[in-house]
Amino acid sequence: MARTLTSDDLDAYGDLAFPTDPQEMLAELVAAVDEDRIADPEDVPYALTLAASAAAKLKDEARALELSARGVEVSEGRRDHFNSRGEHADLLLRYGHEDDGMALLRALRPQLSRDLLADHYVITPLVENGRHELAEEWLTAALATALGVADRAEDDSDVEQDAFDIADRLLVLRYDLRREMDLPLDETDRVAEQVDDDEVSDFRFWPEAAYAKLLAALPPEEDDSPPTWDEHRAVIERRMQASDPSDLPVIEVGTPDMLAVFLADDGTPVPPGPLLPWPPGRNDPCWCGSRVKYKKCCLPRGRG
Repeated sequence: MARTLTSDDLDAYGDLAFPTDPQEMLAELVAAVDEDRIADPEDVPYALTLAASAAAKLKDEARALELSARGVEVSEGRRDHFNSRGEHADLLLRYGHEDDGMALLRALRPQLSRDLLADHYVITPLVENGRHELAEEWLTAALATALGVADRAEDDSDVEQDAFDIADRLLVLRYDLRREMDLPLDETDRVAEQVDDDEVSDFRFWPEAAYAKLLAALPPEEDDSPPTWDEHRAVIERRMQASDPSDLPVIEVGTPDMLAVFLADDGTPVPPGPLLPWPPGRNDPCWCGSRVKYKKCCLPRGRG
């Protein structure tokens, strides 16, 4: 008898640390959806998005777009509503369907000033498809909108705090993107630099590829870092969970530029990296970049 796929099963498919044969993955996911074998109905859009990714790996453009569009259709009113649309827009742009892809992203654009993690499904598709200038334009406008919401909100209200949190994230994202584009610093960039100076990081998190280079470059006797990337992110997760929620440590994300300066060890100051918002929602993509839901990725690592 064919098995029912749980959230854990789907997250295992989505976890880049557990590579799966894309043909096998595609077949099982589609069959599970068609035969109503997804344990949690809320996970159906997620299963279809994963199936579309598998089809894309197989270079089956038509199948990838079909499954992705189906995921958008069934996501209506569900928690993956925005993410499904962002993933579909990414595929549309990747395969040259400019008008349809941009129409989806323009509809999602207002979320940039409403949702702390909207950049995952609005800005990332733009950047990954070479639309850096438009991404910078949208981040700039969303930052102004978020600051306007904060300015109009009642002092010390949840609305004001949420708007400031979103503005801080947009500020850093814009600054990092403009640096990537080699644009000259403007006044807003200087504010972002000041934010970095004011919020000295307590922890530095290295993405997986950067951490591997770090471990390879440093002799074991000179390095007390955790021996694997899994343990590196687990250490940060444990420390965050053990911290006072009202005064959380600051996590800085290591970038390629930072790694190059760090490994050169020639006295050049390590440039600041983006700060990691904390905590993510349980059903949001995990902070470590795995794209697996936080509740199924690093959240349980911190309890180990």
